[in-house]
Amino acid sequence: MSKYKIPVWIDEGPMDLEYKTLKMMARVKHLQKTLLLGGLQKVLLEVDDTLDYLYRYDAQQVTRVKPHEYEVMGLQWEDLELVFTTEEELETNAILDTLVEDAIDKFEDLHSKCREAWREIEDAIKYSYIGDRKYFLSDGFVFIRTANDDLHIYYFTKPTKTFKMHWKDFKMQHIKTEKWDEDTYFARLEEISSKKSGKILIKVNLEKETEVENHAMAVINYCIFSLLRKDYTF
Repeated sequence: MSKYKIPVWIDEGPMDLEYKTLKMMARVKHLQKTLLLGGLQKVLLEVDDTLDYLYRYDAQQVTRVKPHEYEVMGLQWEDLELVFTTEEELETNAILDTLVEDAIDKFEDLHSKCREAWREIEDAIKYSYIGDRKYFLSDGFVFIRTANDDLHIYYFTKPTKTFKMHWKDFKMQHIKTEKWDEDTYFARLEEISSKKSGKILIKVNLEKETEVENHAMAVINYCIFSLLRKDYTF
């Protein structure tokens, strides 16, 4: 299975330069609109996947042109390819050869917009453990209070102790959303604590009015994952 995800605008439809250019531009425009409507998580994941593919494709173009009668340290070019080329080879074509640099520019610009949205959310987030940090890594609950006094409750399962795990692999399940009420909030914490399950409890204050699901959750997901990784070394 390929680790590179072929963008839909490349994979579908006729292999024609004008068509592919229009499809690429339409996809960029759609993702820009989705980002403005509060879809950072979806947009960022697609942009990252697309740039991974385009960067790999562009790198292949460089190695595809072989120097004539070129030797380095007694090795022919074909031998050097065997030594240094370990990446997966992508299927190539003349249309994408022409389009790839422009596509990289467009998706890098979109990635910059994602980073701006990310920073705005990150600057408005404060998070910490509720009570003392648990000694052992385990499942846990995350309580997110927003600027408009909503309380979003999420649950996460114990992360796998592997250094290969990425924040994008860390999933939090939405349990419920309700209006913030201090008495109810403390009652929920007491209920969880009374079961002595060893669950990790984390609170998040989101001080910016913004979409939570599929938007701010991308940043919150990263922050919680980074906190757990730092404190539990996985």
